[in-house]
Amino acid sequence: MHSHQTLINTPEAAPRFHNQQNVARTMSSREIANLTGKRHPDVKRDIQTMASELKVNVSNFAHIYLDGRNREQTEYLLDREHTDCLLTGYSAGLRMKVIRRWHELEQQSASREAVTANGTKVIGEIAIMECFTRLLKPAPSSQMLMLTKIAENNGLDPKFLPGYAVDAAPDAVGGSSMPTKSATALLKDFGLGGSVVSFNKKLEAAGYLKVLTRKNSKQEVVPFWSITEKGLAYGKNLTSPQSPRETQPHWYVDRFLELAKMVGKA
Repeated sequence: MHSHQTLINTPEAAPRFHNQQNVARTMSSREIANLTGKRHPDVKRDIQTMASELKVNVSNFAHIYLDGRNREQTEYLLDREHTDCLLTGYSAGLRMKVIRRWHELEQQSASREAVTANGTKVIGEIAIMECFTRLLKPAPSSQMLMLTKIAENNGLDPKFLPGYAVDAAPDAVGGSSMPTKSATALLKDFGLGGSVVSFNKKLEAAGYLKVLTRKNSKQEVVPFWSITEKGLAYGKNLTSPQSPRETQPHWYVDRFLELAKMVGKA
């Protein structure tokens, strides 16, 4: 019967779309009547007259709503262009009221779109972080730094994040972080001698380290070391704010001698 009409029981002026938000894309004849102080039947008649002069089927604007007595009634939903056309026959004062309302609706719509865009950006950054975590296996403390950075980049308060993260071997007990140092520092501390380059090569051959690469700002390939799944029992991968796309191996102080023995260093 009403091929172009939609039944929605809502007092809202603007229709609802897929994101369940009222979007300022149309203004109803009821709201125009309320803003101008005109009777709704009179506004509807004005719209019908306008549609006739424009040679437009007025049913294209028709929308069914339920009144206070739960009865089906017809209103018209006009886009900005047709609303402006309708207002040309109204006084300047009435036109200004409707124009100001349009501005309010458009500002609300812009704010919602900005929130949606920002939300999409956050989701994208978290997805990248999850991929980074799977591939490079950074320490929990490095993951926390990344989450903090994502929050700050998107105007969010990072205070909801934990104030610390436990960096420890998977089989560690006690719930506290295990002290770590670089291989260079630990070789010196334990008096093992030799170069860190040679030591890293032995760790790589034994499956505790692997070489990964990234591109720098000049698109040059830069290699870096990353602790493997096997090696995470003896160390952790740190990331630097200056080079967030590469890892820096650090080894647990209490387990370094055991690791060194496994590669014939101690």
